[in-house]
Amino acid sequence: MAVEGYNIAFRIGGNTIAGRTQDDLTIAARTKESLTKDDAGSPQVSITGHDITFRATALMDVTGGTGKISRDTLLADALATSTGAVLEFTYVAAGGATYGGNCVITNYTESSNASDDATITVDFRVSGAMTPVS
Repeated sequence: MAVEGYNIAFRIGGNTIAGRTQDDLTIAARTKESLTKDDAGSPQVSITGHDITFRATALMDVTGGTGKISRDTLLADALATSTGAVLEFTYVAAGGATYGGNCVITNYTESSNASDDATITVDFRVSGAMTPVS
């Protein structure tokens, strides 16, 4: 069964980003390579963990609304430091399992020009593990 893009949701604290137009998930394996004489010149690779990032793009919305995160809240979260910068997230595709964990905002961009709608793009990095939510 194909999943339509609007059925995928990245949520922060149970809320989606207001006006979102795109959510991207990237999981990159961290690897360790070893080579011993017994390997006869063929390196062996093992996975030691994962770097997990999300990118959310949205039309700029300064008011938010019920169940939606506004531009002002995201901007405040992007400026947070220390433990105040850690956000709880969930990620789900319709019909699939829900995953969750903690993340931090690593990049926040606002874009505007004279003829198009203003947009925001926010990059998140998972802090710790991303695990299934029961």
